[in-house]
Amino acid sequence: MNKLEIREKLIAEIKQVENLHLLKVLYDILSAETGEKFYNLNRDQISAIEEAKQQYKEGEFFTNEEVDRETEEWLKQ
Repeated sequence: MNKLEIREKLIAEIKQVENLHLLKVLYDILSAETGEKFYNLNRDQISAIEEAKQQYKEGEFFTNEEVDRETEEWLKQ
């Protein structure tokens, strides 16, 4: 079986799949091949990301230089 035949058979099989979990697993496998990232996040992770985005919008963050300075000072102690 050549590459085109395999691809066509896979597409035909995938079109018939009703199991959402299986479709997600297949998507994850295929995404890894193409380099596309797909993350399954829980509510706490999504909440933390939203909080971080809001903090960034409000200027509540440190630059690399600030962190480097703080780290140097801390290491001198």
